[in-house]
Amino acid sequence: MIPSADTAGARTRAFLDRLPLDRDGGRQLRRLPDGGVVGDWFGCELASVFQPIVDPAARRTVGFEAFLRVHGSGERELSPWTLFSSNADDHRLVALDRLARTVHALNFITSVQDESLLFLNVHGRLLAAVSEDHGAAFRKVLDALGLPADRVVIETPVAASEQPGLLAFVLRNYRLNGFGTAVNLASPAQWNTLSQIVPPQYVKIRDDAVDAERDADALQAIAQRATLIITRQEDRTAAPPVASLAQGYAWGLPAQRAAIVSPQRFALKCLAY
Repeated sequence: MIPSADTAGARTRAFLDRLPLDRDGGRQLRRLPDGGVVGDWFGCELASVFQPIVDPAARRTVGFEAFLRVHGSGERELSPWTLFSSNADDHRLVALDRLARTVHALNFITSVQDESLLFLNVHGRLLAAVSEDHGAAFRKVLDALGLPADRVVIETPVAASEQPGLLAFVLRNYRLNGFGTAVNLASPAQWNTLSQIVPPQYVKIRDDAVDAERDADALQAIAQRATLIITRQEDRTAAPPVASLAQGYAWGLPAQRAAIVSPQRFALKCLAY
């Protein structure tokens, strides 16, 4: 049974009310005065920013991709990939990833009031580090918070698309646990290798990897099996040869939760011409 919005909101508020406002050595999550949430990973503060994914034809925001922002001692901003790479042990990596995703989920729930989707990246090493039932533990977190898993899209990196067998296994696990799935491709041509064995709902390709004339057939083939998202767009006037969603600086910068608390206002601002 999918919880109602009121039930989900009540669960989240009850959880947030129990979080400390100040750093607590025994707690990995902390509530901010503005209602946001940050995580603590051995002294590093984990925060969220969100970039919109839009439907240019319908002039609406359909979802947000969450990105991690990491601050170390002295408020130094660190690269998230540096933080993940420094955790060589698979068990620590899994724990870090789950903490980051929980931070994103909480900030998303407290920011978005409509039915937008939340896109969450998964680190490539986790695909092999978790032997089975990918997404089961995170599904329990979402259930406790009242966020339906079908509003969360798990997104795999480009490198994962070079291992079709493993990728197909992982995506099926996520789908069985109720999540949406997205893959990143290095080029439209890569779909020829993946199309028969990988079952994503969304396929993301960078704008600079697409040639409208050369890739027209490949893009059409993708659009017949999944929803295409062209990413890193810096020019709104460049229309792809097939219908697709769009993401990139042309449509909105990654922003803290305050920018998406009112999704209608944000969408109008984001899509204003």
